[in-house]
Formats: sequence, C-alpha cells, structure tokens
Amino acid sequence: MFITYIDESGKPDWNHPEQEFALAALIINEREWVSIDRKVRGLKQKYFPEINPETIEFHATEIFHHKHVFKDLSLDVRINIFEEILRIISESNCTLCCTIINKSLINDKVRTDVNSLATKFLFERICFFLDTENGSNMANGRPEEYNLLMFDSVNPPYDNKVRKMIRVFSANGTGYEHNRYTIEDPIFVNSSYRHLSQLVDCAAYTIHRKFRHTDNEKDSALFDRFYDMLLPALLKRNGNPPLSKLSWSAI
Repeated sequence: MFITYIDESGKPDWNHPEQEFALAALIINEREWVSIDRKVRGLKQKYFPEINPETIEFHATEIFHHKHVFKDLSLDVRINIFEEILRIISESNCTLCCTIINKSLINDKVRTDVNSLATKFLFERICFFLDTENGSNMANGRPEEYNLLMFDSVNPPYDNKVRKMIRVFSANGTGYEHNRYTIEDPIFVNSSYRHLSQLVDCAAYTIHRKFRHTDNEKDSALFDRFYDMLLPALLKRNGNPPLSKLSWSAI
C-alpha cells in the first residue's frame, strides 16, 4: 500500500501578511519505507554522530534560523544538510505533489477558506497518482494498492477541521477527482517522531520559498536551486514536467 505524508508551509489565514501558502504530499510505497527511513537516520548520524537520531528533527525553519541542534552550525553546513535532505527525496522511489495558493489573487475572501482550497487541490493530485498507479497495476496483473494519509499535527481544532474536509472529499470527491484508494480517516502525527514527515516538511518549505515573493536575489537563487533538486520527484502527467495545473496550483 501507499503512505502519504502531508505538511504545510506558510499561513492560510487571511490576516497573515505573507500571501503564499503551500501544502505538500510525499507519497511512498510501503516497500520503500525502510530504505528511505534508513537514509534519513544515516544523514542524522553523519552530521550529529554523538546524538541519538531519534531526538533530532529535520525541521526546515529550525535549519535556516539556526535553532536547537542547528544553532551552532555555519550557514554553509546547514545548506549542505538541507541539500542532502532534498537529495534523499529526489533519489528515492517516491512522488511529491504540492499546491501553492497565492491569497492575493483570490477575489472572494469571504467565502474562500484557503486551507480547504489547498487541501482539495492536493487531494485531487493524490487521487490522480493513485488512479494512475493502480491502472498500471491492473494492466500488468498486479493487485490494487490503497493509501493512508498522515498529516503533520498542528493542534486539535485545526486537525479536526482537516479531518472533516478529508472525510467529505473521500466520500464525495472534489468535483474533478473521485477517491477510490485512500482509506480510513487521516492520521495526525508529531513530525519530530516521523523521519518521512520531516522530509515533506523540507519539501513544502522549499516550494513555498521558491514561489514566495522576495526582493532578495541571493535567497531567490538558493531556493530556485533547491526546487530544481526536487523536480525528479514531482508528480508528472503523461511524462510532462510539473507545470501549474499538473502538480501545483497558483490561484
């Protein structure tokens, strides 16, 4: 079966000054889980050999704001760590999809819930991926494979809001895609205990910073480079590169 790890970057709130909100999903097959988990654990041991890897969290904001275990590391070392995290994603057998919402381009701010819109678009892409994979499975005489969603937990009210959204999309579809393979309620997890949740955190942060408005050319160039590292993993349709309506949405 598939396991999909989901995390966000940015704020969906209308009163937050930052206009971009990103929601990303990292989809892996259970057969790949042990291999990818070992790679993340190995990277932690490489840079922090004297610390239990289970106590280290690869959290993008902590890496770039030199907090906690990263506080005494130089920027160059932190960039190297982040590049190696993204390389695990790009070189592993996994699929990444993402939705970007530009709040400034939404006209109806009264009736539009940004998080619900982003979740809907992301769920559509997950359904598309699962339909494609299972179409190939059935054509080749293999059994269909189902999917579990694992969201990074924010707080109980927020998590419950997301749970209700997913229940509606799972039962009724989104208007463009129908759910056939995602089962059970979403599972809400603490990313500090989930290596693969930490990977999708870094992916969401990268994509958010790639499309976030900034006048800092050096910063923009750095995240352009990071985003390019993720291109091999991004969801594609008919072999085409991940353009706006295929693997991420700008609204």
